Amino acid sequence: MLAFGFLKKVLKYLNLLLLFLIVSLIPFAIGKYFQWETDKREREAISDKVRGIMKLYHCEDQEIYKAIMNTFDPVLVAVVIAVESEFKVNAISRAGCRGLMQLSPDKLDDWQNIHKNIQIGSAYLEAQLKRFGDLELAFAAYNAGPEAVAKYRGVPPYRETINYIKKAKRLVIAFNETLSGQAPEPPAEKRIGALF
Repeated sequence: MLAFGFLKKVLKYLNLLLLFLIVSLIPFAIGKYFQWETDKREREAISDKVRGIMKLYHCEDQEIYKAIMNTFDPVLVAVVIAVESEFKVNAISRAGCRGLMQLSPDKLDDWQNIHKNIQIGSAYLEAQLKRFGDLELAFAAYNAGPEAVAKYRGVPPYRETINYIKKAKRLVIAFNETLSGQAPEPPAEKRIGALF
């Protein structure tokens, strides 16, 4: 009889502990759910923006879309592809750069491999963003090379690079107005100190 009473008390305390844990976990679970929903909406917005940029260039290639979505910043990578190759897989520049992200021949042998071309190009773009800390300078470095940006302590005075940056900015502005109806964020100030 004594053992039964003790067991009853233990079960009562275990039930209270279980109830406490359940009540404690409800806010955590709700928070996780809302975070998941927020992340899902953000991913959908990014996806819509990438598809919108691709649509401007009449590109519906799912392999290109998936490769872009697996980069560090899908929207930015889509903008660079639009400026570099207009989403033409077989694009070759006068300087011999190739593919969607216009890689130099020394960066990739199989330049028509969509996934590799975008992966290597986006890694290079990300490296320029980290090095210069400014989107305009990263665009300039992607186009003219980081050495030229460092040499001129800003955007090099090359007509091609200046036009490249203007085209990228126009695309971002047009794309933001088309998809969101909002004015784009003002560009970050140049951080020339980040060059060295």
